[in-house]
Amino acid sequence: MNRLKTKECVKTKPNSKKEWVAITYPQDFSDLGRGLGEQTILRLECMVTAYKDDGYNISHIILACGIGPDRKEYPYQTQPFATMMKEWLVKEGTFSANMIHCSSDDNVWNCIDVTLEIIRMISDLGLPRNILIVSTGLHIYPRMWVTWKILCPKSRGWTLEFIPAWDGKVGILHELAGTIKYIPLSLWYR
Repeated sequence: MNRLKTKECVKTKPNSKKEWVAITYPQDFSDLGRGLGEQTILRLECMVTAYKDDGYNISHIILACGIGPDRKEYPYQTQPFATMMKEWLVKEGTFSANMIHCSSDDNVWNCIDVTLEIIRMISDLGLPRNILIVSTGLHIYPRMWVTWKILCPKSRGWTLEFIPAWDGKVGILHELAGTIKYIPLSLWYR
């Protein structure tokens, strides 16, 4: 966690009384699926920083994403991505296991499916609609920003805040293509 002291993950100071449900998306594995990759850990570290250093009152964390569909690429993944992220957060020590909720759907994999699963879980669990989306900067802007703004507008009682980790590595073309793909999908599911 020491390396986060030099990174800026949050630019605004939140209302510390508001309860936030924090979410993030996994990005990469290490060692052919045995562990989380550095980009996924960066996102989790930013969530910790948002709580510890930046004053976000995170009351719950929702994690979704299951077993990778490509067993040849990740032959050593034995548990869902969401479970791996939860274990990392609990081991880090900031968040207790009972405040972290993981999807039980191991087939949820791409970002639109993960987002829809997170929204469903928030509704099913009766959690606050104050959502703190933590991810790498180019993943949030534009793709996840557009997706969440379409699916969960303020007019429907949602409050959204975005925490970008600008040190993250995501391909610009990949994210722009994803944004173009996710706009009609988000409108369809809305």
